[in-house]
Amino acid sequence: MRVVALFLPIVAFAQTDAFRLELTASAWKTAIEGTVQSGGLPIALHADLNLADEWTFFGKLSFKPARRHRINLEGSPYEYSGINTLSRTIVYNGRTYNINDTVASEANLTYFFGGYQFDVVSHNRGHLGLEIGGALLDGTGTIRSVTTGVVATKSQTIGLPLAGAEFRYFFGPARLNVNGEVKGMAFGDYGSFFQGSVNVGAGFQRVIFQAGYQYLNADIHENNGVNPTGIAPVISGPIFSIQFRAF
Repeated sequence: MRVVALFLPIVAFAQTDAFRLELTASAWKTAIEGTVQSGGLPIALHADLNLADEWTFFGKLSFKPARRHRINLEGSPYEYSGINTLSRTIVYNGRTYNINDTVASEANLTYFFGGYQFDVVSHNRGHLGLEIGGALLDGTGTIRSVTTGVVATKSQTIGLPLAGAEFRYFFGPARLNVNGEVKGMAFGDYGSFFQGSVNVGAGFQRVIFQAGYQYLNADIHENNGVNPTGIAPVISGPIFSIQFRAF
């Protein structure tokens, strides 16, 4: 009985959610769909440009100055490239690409989010928190005709207010946990943004390994009636993470 009494606090500590600092480093296997538009009809990122699936880094830092309060920072660079023979005419940033024209394309997007989270539920086995903050999206798209050498590039940087919720719950002495997060916002005529993930993790008090699925849907556009522009990528795929925690 004495051995069990000594062991129980260790198990409880292994499950505790009362950390001070948590760093999550993830490898995300992303597939991209959606469209990009700069004048003319929308161009499909996968069907027209044949952008290939890519592994990308996704990182998050969570700092808890007090039990119910968190400061969250996260970000990821997205880099895609592809080459395809077009089966239709497209117009991108004032350039026309004709049928049977082979084009090489690149799409780069940098995402950064910073926000404050208040845990409305908080105990050693987990939490449920509400979050508010802002995201910065910096994107560049380039299309080059292999046949003619004509190149068109379009860049855009935009800041977005976001709100959402995040949770985690630890199960029993097996040190298993399930966690997830959603955040987003609708911007009326300028589009919308949504990001969500769900993970299952296992580990010890300072190191946790987890696997899950993450989804991002951004629809950011301007429509002045003459030269509509915008990007609407849908990025999704399995994500594998390791978390380092300090108490």
